[in-house]
Amino acid sequence: MADEVDQYLLRVEQAEQEIDQLKKEIELLQDPDKLQASGVVSPAVEKLQSENAKLTYQLNHLKRFLKEEQTKQRTGAVSTQCMLEDVFRITITAAFPDLENPPVLVTPSSKMADFQCNSAMSLAQLIGTKTGKKVNPREVAQTIVDNLPGADFYEKVEVAGPGFINVYLSKQFVTQEVQMILTQGVRPPTIMQKKRVVVDFSSPNIAKEMHVGHLRSTIIGESICRLLEWVGHDVLRINHLGDWGTQFGMLIAHLQDKFPNYLNEPPPISDLQAFYKESKARFDEDEAFKKRAYECVVKLQSYEPSHYKGWQMIYNISMKEFQKVYDRLQVHLIDRGESFYQERMKQVMKELEERGVLEKDEEGRTVMFVPGFQVPLMMVKSDGGYTYDTSDIATIKQRLQEEKGDWLIYVVDSGQATHLNTIYGAAKMLGWLDPSKHRVEHVGFGVVLGEDKLGSFPPVMLHRNVLTGDILSPSVTFFRTQTLRSAGSPLEPGVVAK
Repeated sequence: MADEVDQYLLRVEQAEQEIDQLKKEIELLQDPDKLQASGVVSPAVEKLQSENAKLTYQLNHLKRFLKEEQTKQRTGAVSTQCMLEDVFRITITAAFPDLENPPVLVTPSSKMADFQCNSAMSLAQLIGTKTGKKVNPREVAQTIVDNLPGADFYEKVEVAGPGFINVYLSKQFVTQEVQMILTQGVRPPTIMQKKRVVVDFSSPNIAKEMHVGHLRSTIIGESICRLLEWVGHDVLRINHLGDWGTQFGMLIAHLQDKFPNYLNEPPPISDLQAFYKESKARFDEDEAFKKRAYECVVKLQSYEPSHYKGWQMIYNISMKEFQKVYDRLQVHLIDRGESFYQERMKQVMKELEERGVLEKDEEGRTVMFVPGFQVPLMMVKSDGGYTYDTSDIATIKQRLQEEKGDWLIYVVDSGQATHLNTIYGAAKMLGWLDPSKHRVEHVGFGVVLGEDKLGSFPPVMLHRNVLTGDILSPSVTFFRTQTLRSAGSPLEPGVVAK
């Protein structure tokens, strides 16, 4: 009996020792410094403690950085419309995840609100097409509003009419922006990523005078370039001259007849426009001359020396006159006409042949169909000559692949919209243009009409030199006069001239 009691007491004593040890271990676990000093920390626990210390340091560093950023004064301007577009894009994508590339249409409002989002109507049509059910645009608009995140730059958002979303800016935000402009002046916005931008503008035709359409393209294009450079982009100005094709076969054939010794003596062509009209009249009226002109085109495109030299003479005469206009406007372009792409056109045609995307039509022309467009691109004429389509396909490939263009802008009249869209579609089809990486835009500005298409409109400056005619000089004088008048300066002719 006594032995059993002793064993029981021993077990109780051992249990009490174990309890005391557990209490000590718990105390150690509650104090990391004692735990590490005791030497009983496992490697896993030690690793976690080390990572925790690093994260704590990074968190404190991030807090300090955010505090410093909040105290800094912003130096760049912000685009309220772009911020709203971003907010609505995120909201619409989250609210309607089944729609691919949903439209985001945000515009300044001319009525009660500051801005308006007009996406609901287009979204309702897309949803209806996808589901086969009619959708109320106002309900779509309300869904967007209900999912909009809070932001400090707008204070109220509401649905109006059939589905318009009115946005009212915060008064505090507007006050801050106005105050910044007053104290710091107009500043460029901060761009997230510097882009390589290729801008195609001006683009007059060799052997013709620059008319008002080319002048409009030049001024709009240069304005775009200066704005993009101002905000920090890398801009390449391209003058896509009309310096290749049928008209040069016509001009060279006329040059051979009128100045047969042109290879040894430079022809005294003082009026290239009149020379062009003479050759065009022969081309339209004389079938034998027209045939020779087409033959000259083929020889020129093969770089036959005498034909190429004749082309260079005509090119240089034209460029000398164009440069006077560019100097007056302080515009500096890289001249890269259709002739620049001649060898690239051959390479592109070889690639397209190998890829099996070319077809022959009933007239013997080589064409390429582009998805979404009924009219194909004509790549090679029946006589073997290349076309504007061939040149433009080679051009867009060069700008995307050789120039590494992230953003291509074509400042061309609106009449070229369908053609340019077909070129963009072909570049996508061929895998050169990736919409997720590249941005391509057509900046249209009306339609450039020839004298034969003007109808009741007067032929304003179509065949008169813009430098010496009635556009540049009077325009410069007008703006100088307005500037002096607004500044309260005298308007004597000598003052205006200066």
